[in-house]
Amino acid sequence: MQPKRYLLFYLLLIVVFLVITAIKPYDRGTWLMEVAPVLLVMPVLFFTHRRFPLTPLLYSLIFLHAIVLIVGGAYTYARVPLGFWLQDVFSFSRNNYDRIGHFFQGFVPALATREILLKKGYVTRRPMAAFL
Repeated sequence: MQPKRYLLFYLLLIVVFLVITAIKPYDRGTWLMEVAPVLLVMPVLFFTHRRFPLTPLLYSLIFLHAIVLIVGGAYTYARVPLGFWLQDVFSFSRNNYDRIGHFFQGFVPALATREILLKKGYVTRRPMAAFL
């Protein structure tokens, strides 16, 4: 699939998730605060996809990050069912869904930064590219 098709497919799925979770979130203010980054980034990705296409891997990771934020906003992070399942399976003392969110909040922007730096030619030497 071409990057444009990945992006359009993911945008459609994100809109579906947003609509479903907006119907009755646990706390509307929390939901809005958590999905705000998604609402800001998705139009940017859409309007820049021709001039500056990202890799399918990065589009996929951005999509997963968006889903983590949307689900966390719908339930609040402490009430996400996946977190309770992980708590039971691994005998955690609490719902650790917030850790999944924190991982994505660091990992995905770091990969996006790496890709932008490499594509724009700010990093040209192989050792620095490998480091990134």
